[in-house]
Amino acid sequence: MILYHLSSGPLRVNTYFLVNEQTREAVAIDGGENYKLIKRTEEENGFKIKHLLLTHAHFDHAGNAALLQADGAKVYISALDAEKLTGGGTLAENFGRKFKSLKADVLLFGGEKLSLSGIDIEVIATAGHTDGSLTFKISDMLFTGDTLFLESVGRTDFPTGDRAALIDSVKKLFALNGDYRVFPGHEDFTTLSHEREYNTFSDVDI
Repeated sequence: MILYHLSSGPLRVNTYFLVNEQTREAVAIDGGENYKLIKRTEEENGFKIKHLLLTHAHFDHAGNAALLQADGAKVYISALDAEKLTGGGTLAENFGRKFKSLKADVLLFGGEKLSLSGIDIEVIATAGHTDGSLTFKISDMLFTGDTLFLESVGRTDFPTGDRAALIDSVKKLFALNGDYRVFPGHEDFTTLSHEREYNTFSDVDI
């Protein structure tokens, strides 16, 4: 398995691609806002996105979901956030962005163990930034969306955000056995051991 990464859009959302080296099929995590950049990355590195996992429904993470779905990728999201993709809960209007609504292919609840294109994925419910936020555990990696950042945590001042739930979710991640590389929805990568020591649950809305 090979990991590719790019950042896109004014909010510099991180998009990740986990590629099966034998089949060149890929699982993407959060589609970002720049469809052309995703397609160029796909073409230049010789892989095909078969699955798109969304950590949550906000426009900067799900903005390309409808286009990638039209290209043949299955879209996965939590059941709680799925309605936001069609019901105006993406925050696109709040930020003056356009958003193409869609119906996800697979609804998740947390606790699932998936095998997609030969890649094993554990789904962890990590509510707080939104009520349906998810973290994806793949090998020694955690893809945390806007739940856990380098020495910080996600905002909780948007609709369905809940700071107490977010803290519980971060503590759930901290309770995992061993260390993990942490790949957040924005900004720099980190490790779970670093966050256990230095993250103070600081949040921009407090």
